[in-house]
Amino acid sequence: MQMRVAVVIGAAGVCLAVAAALPAWAGTCIAGTCHESIVSQKFLHGPVAAEEAGVEGCVSCHIPAGAKCSAAKGGTYQFKTKPDRLCLMCHERGTGTQHTGAGSRCLSCHNPHGAESGTNLMRAG
Repeated sequence: MQMRVAVVIGAAGVCLAVAAALPAWAGTCIAGTCHESIVSQKFLHGPVAAEEAGVEGCVSCHIPAGAKCSAAKGGTYQFKTKPDRLCLMCHERGTGTQHTGAGSRCLSCHNPHGAESGTNLMRAG
């Protein structure tokens, strides 16, 4: 079991980094080996950390579009909304930053699942 840091953004945009030893839960999207690179990050986005704790978090951004995934076989999923609106579904509601809404190119700088470098989930340089 590894120590993880989950990024949780609360009311008024307060960013909390919560460290916890979180085992992969058997009934979630991350139970198999398909998403090892996502959950191996030191800092996890809140929905990913929720999955690791056994709560459905992936459905915050993704919706099933076919057969469900299992530990042995990946499923088919789509984004919940247009990619340029995906981050803003949550981050426009009090969890944004100084550049939320200034453009919707969040993923050009930020990794939506996690990062090694810190709670801002910046992509590797």
